[in-house]
Amino acid sequence: MIFQVYQTFAEYNQTGAEATLTYVADVVPIFIPLVLFSFFIITMLSSYYFTKRFGGNGNFIGSFAVAGYLTTLVAFSMTLIDGLINSVTVVTCLVVAIVGTLLLLFSNR
Repeated sequence: MIFQVYQTFAEYNQTGAEATLTYVADVVPIFIPLVLFSFFIITMLSSYYFTKRFGGNGNFIGSFAVAGYLTTLVAFSMTLIDGLINSVTVVTCLVVAIVGTLLLLFSNR
């Protein structure tokens, strides 16, 4: 068997709270996109059920657009920490926000 040497957190050369996030992002590359996807789903469903409860009928497409822009805002704020998020993930979040806006503009409501 061939054993692969991996970098432990003790050998990671950073300190602070951002070191934990960047270490996890280095070890598990899908972690940050999953966090952003979870944020998107939670925001979208919360917005939809809030408008459904207080407005009478929920607007799913509007909730999709709002969640897309909030997720893009969180992704842009993650770029302030070096090595936390890559540009492909940020562009994907921006594309989802634009698609949500286009769906909202072209919906028949």
